Amino acid sequence: MSSAAASIRPRRLLAIDGGGLLGLIPAECLIAIEKQLNDLTGTQKPLCERFDLIAGTSTGAILAAGLALGKTAAELRDFYLEFGREIFKKLPIWYRLWHSYSSAPLEQHLKDVFLEPTTLGSDRLCTQILIVSKNATLGNDWFFSNNPNNRFFKNNAGLSLWQVVRASTAAPTYFPPQSIAVLDDAGNKRTYEFIDGGVSSYNNPALQVFLEATVPDYGNGWSMGADKILLLSLGTGFNSVAIEAGKAAKYNLIDWAQYMVKELMNDANLQQNVLLQIIGQRPPLVRSATSELTSSGAAKGIPNDAALREVGASLGAQKVMTYQRMTIGLTRQRLDLLGLPDIDPIKVREMDAADQIPNMQRVGIAVAKEQVHMEALKGFF
Repeated sequence: MSSAAASIRPRRLLAIDGGGLLGLIPAECLIAIEKQLNDLTGTQKPLCERFDLIAGTSTGAILAAGLALGKTAAELRDFYLEFGREIFKKLPIWYRLWHSYSSAPLEQHLKDVFLEPTTLGSDRLCTQILIVSKNATLGNDWFFSNNPNNRFFKNNAGLSLWQVVRASTAAPTYFPPQSIAVLDDAGNKRTYEFIDGGVSSYNNPALQVFLEATVPDYGNGWSMGADKILLLSLGTGFNSVAIEAGKAAKYNLIDWAQYMVKELMNDANLQQNVLLQIIGQRPPLVRSATSELTSSGAAKGIPNDAALREVGASLGAQKVMTYQRMTIGLTRQRLDLLGLPDIDPIKVREMDAADQIPNMQRVGIAVAKEQVHMEALKGFF
């Protein structure tokens, strides 16, 4: 493709949520996306050559960084199958006042997968990535980008890729924080502690990846429009975190900490998806994410599709992108509709439930079969 043609072609964005071992759901969707695009285009390419910018938070950061290195979706799926039980092996009970799991197995496998000492600025990364974390030392959301036009690129380019991904996966109560020495603007190193990007509004990084792509201050400034930007957003499942009547009063600090982490992820996901559906155009014959959440019983009180269309029309604005969200409400009703009546929705929705890895994979395969239809998006590729 000529440079002139490349400059005007549609831009393709991919965003992947956090969710621990439930990363198997987007991993299976990525396998289907990869295969369908290879079949549709008649060319075999890794997804890093299909997407211009791939974003991920927490477990989504593992998938995003792996894709950017040119790994296949199946290779990344196998990361969970091979190492999930080892990574989520609980520490002795006296350690769990601080965190439930050792970071050592996760760190070692991240080093192996991400080819230590690959850095964020390495030319081994064949597309732009955005990794979401939170700087606990400063109290700031932190967006690690390998875009050389990003204003913070010079500060972050020399950081080890595995450390950046590890920072994004450091979910409080699950894993300890990740310390990283970062260059300040004067060229001096300052050490910060980073925690999971899910402890922010960006466990679903879809809105931020859209901003990174289109707002000139972030270093890209790509043109907006339903025919100019495609954003695929992959979720790790959704459910309301309900507490049985009378039990909330008995919750301890650890119970509430885990509850707040989960609810923050859920609420941010809902808010971002509603906004993106208002400003984005859904591909034809594709189920909307709000329909998924309301019909599955996983969310209450959010606007239906008709209401969102009415809001969008009242704004009088053209759609700024084509947007598709792939996710599932992890409820009894929804799993039954997927033909998975033997899977317990309460057990499978826990992001550290290593004993549920086979069932998480089955859910991912079923979601991919139902929701991945790249023929509707062939024009973008």
